[in-house]
Amino acid sequence: MSPILRMGTTFQDLNRLREILQVLVRHGFGFLIDQLQLSAYLPKRLRPKVAPLPKLSAPVRMRMMLESLGPVFIKFGQTLSMRPDMLPREYMIELVKLQDRVPPIPKAEVRGLLEEELGVSLEKAFKKFNLVPTAAASMAQVHWGLTPDGREVAVKIQRPGLKKIMDSDIEILRVLAKLWEKFSGQDMPRHPVEFVDEFERIMRDELDFMVEGRNLERLQRNFKDRPAYGFPRIDWERSTARCLTQDFIFGHKLTDLPANFPTRERKRLAQVLVDAYILMALEDHFFHADPHPGNLLFDTQKRLVFLDAGQVGRLDTETVSAFTDMLLALVAQDTDALVDAYLRLSTTEEKIDKRSMKKDVAVFLEQYYSLPVEKISFGQSLQDLIGISFKYGIQLPPDFVVLARTFFGAEGLARTLNPQLNLVEAVRPVAERIFRKRYDPRVMLKNFWRRLQGLERFSVNLPGQLHDLMQKLLQGHLKIEFQHEGLETLTHNLDRASNRLSFSMIVAALIIGSSLLLTANRGPIWNHLSILGLLGFLVAGLLGLWLIIAILRSGKI
Repeated sequence: MSPILRMGTTFQDLNRLREILQVLVRHGFGFLIDQLQLSAYLPKRLRPKVAPLPKLSAPVRMRMMLESLGPVFIKFGQTLSMRPDMLPREYMIELVKLQDRVPPIPKAEVRGLLEEELGVSLEKAFKKFNLVPTAAASMAQVHWGLTPDGREVAVKIQRPGLKKIMDSDIEILRVLAKLWEKFSGQDMPRHPVEFVDEFERIMRDELDFMVEGRNLERLQRNFKDRPAYGFPRIDWERSTARCLTQDFIFGHKLTDLPANFPTRERKRLAQVLVDAYILMALEDHFFHADPHPGNLLFDTQKRLVFLDAGQVGRLDTETVSAFTDMLLALVAQDTDALVDAYLRLSTTEEKIDKRSMKKDVAVFLEQYYSLPVEKISFGQSLQDLIGISFKYGIQLPPDFVVLARTFFGAEGLARTLNPQLNLVEAVRPVAERIFRKRYDPRVMLKNFWRRLQGLERFSVNLPGQLHDLMQKLLQGHLKIEFQHEGLETLTHNLDRASNRLSFSMIVAALIIGSSLLLTANRGPIWNHLSILGLLGFLVAGLLGLWLIIAILRSGKI
């Protein structure tokens, strides 16, 4: 039986699965079909004939493969590029280059979609509307419009049919992830199925533009007393889950500033950008997680404006506390403090070789602090630390991993504005202010009181929990669950071997029975031979030939 059916999984679109498997073959990843036990869905005789591939590296072929599979796989690759706990660095660097190459939505479809979403004609909703998009991507495109009251707005429209495509592709991704865990034989700090579940949550949030609008408004509230930053207002009257209308912001991309833009202003803007992400992470615990040039503008009011909040991250108090300590340890070059703070983030239950890890972190710090200060990268250092966690099997909160990648992207943008940016000095004031705030006597008293309340709840609940445990033990109802890992491949091989053995015994029984019929000369006779015996030999021969072919095709005799 197919491993997919054994998992109790079915596909709504088998044609899409075969299409994906064919693309795997075309880009030199056909070996995965056999490794993941998917040959039944694309036998070798149906696989496309592939011309010898040019000498492209595996990361480049992977990027090209994802681009050819459409919007969901492009987004999947972009999300993977932010996850050093899932991919080697050379793959991450290549997947950052993923490009959306899509034609714009036809004008008639744009009109129909808007009128369906808003419930009124386009002419009633907008005084003017440009049906030609100002920007287009794989998931949505943006149009300029003018409201009846004279406000210029940007209207973001979701591509038709995207939800159906997403449901089908994520279903396939989830099953491929299950098969990878089952048959790949590779250990990973984070389970692929968990990552696909996380990706699905991200995608569903991004496909609901109402969520993006609420994210923008939350960022706007958090920054209301920070005049150096701006956010477009949402026009809720003209917004739905598939259509988001917001103020049209005039300004320059950070990578497209005028040639005569003052150097002093560039340096100020770089500092403003770094401050924004430190404040979002350490004070607000809610951060904009997609800092690429298209999402950030320097507007006519000299503000840094965040345009798109489809991707955000949320940090709990414990993660923020550990992250603050990590930043301070990086600034102070304190290896012990850095490792201790880092391990506080870990969700791994297995014992970790802390001494060896400290040695690796010390080597990593020496490499960084031998560089000039303007070359030190906090974003890269966080990603390198995540790489060390991969070596020791440490699992980290997903939002922390996203934060590390976000810092890397924001830092890269800041350095395009000010190549001599000293990140140590840029980060130090904000981190130290937050550190002082944490150890303010009033804050410490509040935290102590909260922990005391938790201890009180624990002491109240403990006797009852112990009583329930002892009752189950005495009544023989206590159950202990064991989880066997790594036995799936062995079980599969034993199943296959036992099936072949049973098949061989049936063939042998047919041969013996046919021989007895021939010697007994019973039943219908043809040319002095039992017809039933001859038929038995024929069936046994065909079945035996089929078994031999199956064994030879598997490559294992």
